[in-house]
Amino acid sequence: MAILLTGAAIVSTRAQAPATEPAYVVRGHQVEIHQHALKEKLDTIHTEAAAQLKRDAPDLLPALEPPPPIAYGYQIIPRIIADSPAGSFGKPHVVSFSWPWSETLIAREMTELDRLDADLAAAAQQPAESRHAAYAAVVASYKKAMDNRRRIDADIDYNWHWQRQIANGRPLFDRLTAHLNDEVEKLKQTPSSASGPEATVMEFGPPAFVRIEAPAGRVHIVTVPFYTDIVDRSVVEAFRRAIENYWHVIDGEDEYRVRLTITPISPDRLYCAGADVAKSVTAGCAPPAKGEHINLAAHVARFPADGAVFTTGAASLQLTAERAIVLGPHDVAPRTLAHEFGHVLGFPDAYLRGYKDAGADGFQVLEFVPNYDDIMASPGAGSVLARHFKELIAAREIQTLMETGLDDLYKREDPSGAAACFRQVLARNPEHYGATLQLAKALDRAGKPDEALAVWRKMLGMAEAIGDAETVGTVRARLVDVHE
Repeated sequence: MAILLTGAAIVSTRAQAPATEPAYVVRGHQVEIHQHALKEKLDTIHTEAAAQLKRDAPDLLPALEPPPPIAYGYQIIPRIIADSPAGSFGKPHVVSFSWPWSETLIAREMTELDRLDADLAAAAQQPAESRHAAYAAVVASYKKAMDNRRRIDADIDYNWHWQRQIANGRPLFDRLTAHLNDEVEKLKQTPSSASGPEATVMEFGPPAFVRIEAPAGRVHIVTVPFYTDIVDRSVVEAFRRAIENYWHVIDGEDEYRVRLTITPISPDRLYCAGADVAKSVTAGCAPPAKGEHINLAAHVARFPADGAVFTTGAASLQLTAERAIVLGPHDVAPRTLAHEFGHVLGFPDAYLRGYKDAGADGFQVLEFVPNYDDIMASPGAGSVLARHFKELIAAREIQTLMETGLDDLYKREDPSGAAACFRQVLARNPEHYGATLQLAKALDRAGKPDEALAVWRKMLGMAEAIGDAETVGTVRARLVDVHE
């Protein structure tokens, strides 16, 4: 029954791969061959163990959970498991994911399954008085193997997601990699800085449906409406608890909390009544079947636009359309859900991602966590901090200033008033991209070209740094006008 993954087998699968596909796809399909071999081996062990337990230790049979399929799709729900202990991560460091690493995980687990297979055969030969204990040990090892297989499946789906992202966005990931390398180099030069690079003021904006209530006393409440078509109410309630428990901070005399209002929409209504859930369901209409692969963007667009979304159908947990938390089939912890919710509020990831081109092995995905205390930097260990709420409140205030400034500039034709608004934004965040660009334009319209030139020069550096070719062209044209 043993299945060995040898170097020769791997070379053989590489030689058979079509040359027309990108390297990361070819390598990923090779890994999937071994992934399916692992599944088949665990399936076989389950079948044999179930037969032996039924004969020799039937009381242990309920604990022998059958291996899940390698599948994702609509209404496939993951297990929501307990958070792992945060532990101590030491100094910031770079972790990596790659197809060779996925293959290593599989090979290690295949070796463990060989041991499990041998233990199962040995248990049947034990004397009657010790046989039950031997089977109990086999069941415990089988449960561990199930957990390991879930982690391997999650690792492979995570790899697929980021390998595709990198392949489809090399210029962006080249810039991200350069940033990651710069921060790692800074850390090498100042090794005493165990907490990594200092946090910078982030530029983001919460969506319009996020309501920040004026504090009642010293209590600040952020209310976020959600829609969900998940039919398992226990999962929806676990999601609510995770978000409201993690996004609750007491800071001195101030208290900050998130409150979710979750509106269920049945799959029938979502697919057969459109966004107007009050309409009757169209006769003969049916939502996707359980496990069906769906277009996530089109699926999310079916929900009302005045709220966030909690739904299913992804290969790996992800945010879709900047407002939908989409579950995959893999185990997920409450802290990780709280991290994804931070994206719904508008927070970007606070860890750095990059890559190395590994040639025939696809890409090596790199991640650098500068601060393990911050939930947006470390989904596995971080916490929601009071500053997250303060940044959210400040971001909403900046949004209001930006909207007022844009209206002054383009609707009320009051460039001086607009410039004043944009200066207020820059006083809070000196590197605010939009405010810098609009201030330059406002100063030009206000008849202050000398002041505008200094802002345009700053804008040129900012645009070049992120590869914004359109804005670079606009700025250079403006500077040419004055023979710069």
